[in-house]
Amino acid sequence: MSKPGRKSRFTVAEIGKAAMAIADAGGLESLSMRTLSDALGLSTMALYRYVPGKPELLDLIIDLAYSELPREQPSEGNWAQRLERVARDEWALYLAHPWMLGVSTYRAALGPHALRKYERELRAIVDAGLTDLDMDLVVLSLSNFVRGAARHALDAQRATADTGQTNDAWWTAHAQSLGELVQEEDFPIASRVGTAAGMAYGGPADPAIAFEFGLARYLDGVKALPSAGASRSAG
Repeated sequence: MSKPGRKSRFTVAEIGKAAMAIADAGGLESLSMRTLSDALGLSTMALYRYVPGKPELLDLIIDLAYSELPREQPSEGNWAQRLERVARDEWALYLAHPWMLGVSTYRAALGPHALRKYERELRAIVDAGLTDLDMDLVVLSLSNFVRGAARHALDAQRATADTGQTNDAWWTAHAQSLGELVQEEDFPIASRVGTAAGMAYGGPADPAIAFEFGLARYLDGVKALPSAGASRSAG
């Protein structure tokens, strides 16, 4: 990215780490070429010698974030257990860097760490008896599930931060008024299930429980794929 012919004050990796620090502290909205150049003590024009623009900067920090995933391939257990490990590692990464959920990865440049992530995911299920296309779809849909679950967890954190109320306090404050506004006989199933869930969660939802339930059902679904017949003993 940086142009040859002139000694650089920073490496591209150092630029990326500085950008990540800004995003970690204030979210993507706080990261711009100007805020990054200020943090580095560079002019904005000088920064463009390292990174062509904001889209490329986002590609850089996404790939850098992926470098925090374990480098070793998951080797213990059967393929379903290895795939579960992959999911939990990605879940932890998103919770550590919430800004990642705001970056589109649909056409992101495939840097070395993104490719290593993909290779690691595929190796987890290489002996699952899946076709190549099913292998790709399995890891893609797993990543989509984990991103959605992590977003749900972060929404819950923001709700607590924005309102200053814990889930217990929120539920106590709203349960009675909700009961006064809604007649139970009009929504009998929703009332029954919602009450049971609210009492179990101590609030509107529990993202951690939802993640565990969804991950288990996802793995059940992969085991049921016709092309996974050779490995049904994995679960």
